[in-house]
Amino acid sequence: MKNSRRFFTGLTTEITGLLGLLLVWLGLTLVYPAYIIPPPWTVMTDFREYLPLDFTHHAGITLMRTLVGFSAAMLIGTLAGLVASVKKWIRSMNAIMLAIQVLPGTILGVIFLLIFGLGNLAPILLVAFLTMPTLAINTIHGLDKKDGKIQAYLQTISAGKIETLRYVYLPALTPVIQSNLSLGMGLAIKIVIMGEFIGAQDGLGFLLNNARLMFNMKEVFFYLAFILVFTLAFQTVQSFVFNRFFQKYYYPG
Repeated sequence: MKNSRRFFTGLTTEITGLLGLLLVWLGLTLVYPAYIIPPPWTVMTDFREYLPLDFTHHAGITLMRTLVGFSAAMLIGTLAGLVASVKKWIRSMNAIMLAIQVLPGTILGVIFLLIFGLGNLAPILLVAFLTMPTLAINTIHGLDKKDGKIQAYLQTISAGKIETLRYVYLPALTPVIQSNLSLGMGLAIKIVIMGEFIGAQDGLGFLLNNARLMFNMKEVFFYLAFILVFTLAFQTVQSFVFNRFFQKYYYPG
């Protein structure tokens, strides 16, 4: 019952946020003309007129880049946070990750574009490089909530590192991983769109840039709505999976 309530609470929060953005969009249509801020209903009903025929190809490319870059960031960031917590390198790791985090994404994207050229590698590296620090820092702070009583008990019986990792750190990692998924995916999709916008020959960012240059605002807002709906769907799925199968690792309250 408690995990179901947690799932629906999270889902309600996501839907509320989406509805809030929709209300802002509707409010802006009262202030700006339709060629600048088109109404939501015209964007959703007229998409066959302005959407390119190869939209699914571009959406698939963006999804692939997002998943590959985010998976790399998730693996490296979570592992770095875990190692820093176990080895007590928290202050040093935080300093390194904060230094990486402040790098401007646009400048980094241009550098990757000049080094690797157009294609998949530059957006993927941009996602991995800019998402990883947030996940590492979140992992470090999340592991601060590990069960101190179990850790103290294991120390009194002279348990080894394997037992400490199994009974203290791994259970604490489950809610951290879910938090990293929620934080990271939203960040990753925005970064990959930015990378494609800066320099790519395909992907949603490429389409978004073309629509902007042609001043096709219906197309621009359709892509924004598509990204929001995709993010909501991802959050719903991951929230259901974790609350259905991993609820035993969550702390009470």
